[in-house]
Amino acid sequence: MDALLASRRRWKSLAQLVADFIFETDTEGSFTFFETGPALGWNDQELIGEPGRRLLPFINSTPTPDPFLTHSVIRSRRCWIKRADGSFGCMLIYAMPLQSPTGQHAGVRGLGIDVSAEVSANADLAVSRLHSEIVRRITATMRSRALSRLGIPPAFDELAALLGACGGILISERPEGKADNDEEDFEDEIVHHLSSGDQDFDSQIEKLLRQMDGSISFEPVIKQIDGHDVIFCRSRVRYNAPAAMALWRNNLGVWSQDDANLADAALATFASALEMSALNRALARNARFDPLTGMLNRDGLIAEITRRLPRLDRERLSGTLLVIGLDRFSEINTRFGFEAGDSALQQVASYLRDAIRPTDLAGRLGGDIFGLWLDGADHFVAAERAEAFCQHGAAIFLSEAVTLTFSVGLAARNWETGESVESLIDRASFAMRSVKLAGGARWHTSLEESSP
Repeated sequence: MDALLASRRRWKSLAQLVADFIFETDTEGSFTFFETGPALGWNDQELIGEPGRRLLPFINSTPTPDPFLTHSVIRSRRCWIKRADGSFGCMLIYAMPLQSPTGQHAGVRGLGIDVSAEVSANADLAVSRLHSEIVRRITATMRSRALSRLGIPPAFDELAALLGACGGILISERPEGKADNDEEDFEDEIVHHLSSGDQDFDSQIEKLLRQMDGSISFEPVIKQIDGHDVIFCRSRVRYNAPAAMALWRNNLGVWSQDDANLADAALATFASALEMSALNRALARNARFDPLTGMLNRDGLIAEITRRLPRLDRERLSGTLLVIGLDRFSEINTRFGFEAGDSALQQVASYLRDAIRPTDLAGRLGGDIFGLWLDGADHFVAAERAEAFCQHGAAIFLSEAVTLTFSVGLAARNWETGESVESLIDRASFAMRSVKLAGGARWHTSLEESSP
């Protein structure tokens, strides 16, 4: 007996060097010996006589082979073991069957090593790798398109498929202060919509998505709505309105926070593409418009008139260009300062825009020189407009009321000549300069038409 006890103590001390729990069971799989450290939290004597399956995840259907009732040697097998607090830890099980002197199965002796932290880390790494692969795939899909924004719909559909979403919607929120009828270029709010087949539910989610600006943070959230798990995400961008996205699955409790974080990372990629698209539109717009007055600049005015000339030629209509110079504008800068000069130019620009039809064009050719294109008007109609400008001038308000007078040059284009816009500008500018040399506050028509 002393030898047996000494042998067991040696086995126990050696096993405790590497194991988080050690055990022995009888022929029925019930514990005859059990000792554990903090890994499982059980009292050593609490489980004596209890069946080993009490510690397994499945009561009625234990994994095969049962480590507490095995008839074969088990080496380095992962098994989930129940802790005293009801949670489960992943244990690396080593076990071997015991035999009686007659060779009959007499139970099992074994040990377990807690590898929960390793398994959790590996799971986190696997999730991280999966997320990286999904983001890589949707990024590659977007980059395969000529314009990154055109790649958003197929990339969104791929994201939804990889996550098992049954529906989704991506919108670009309208910038603050912009009305629905604002004429300034703005992309459609609905960037992409993946229908779930339930139109009423899709409309409900779209409505919630539009209402959530400011109501939640920019962190992804999971909400349960009408039997669906829904992820809501918003992404803040620097040069465009925030983008918002929703993805949903059928049933409740099917999304995890990892899923929400992945959706949020994908949205950041979509938002970057939307932001780039907005910047490209702004660059294109700024390339055609004067930043001070908001009018078309010289290149923009030439391009827009050139675009209209083929239609006028087909319809056999004329068009007239007015080049308008401000008389003695330098005196404004000298008397009131350059900031007042900028304000004067802005007020004159507003006055000229209001003086023409919506179908006409207004632009700033440079400095204090403006251009008006009267679409379809001959030089007689333009002359009446020029006369009104010269008679009344423009009343502006700086530190005091000031009236600016105009020198106006006209150049009419006959559809038969095929004259270029550059030629019209040259003729009208020459006529305007001749008026300025004569003292200003008058208009003059260039009657000479250039050849095609």
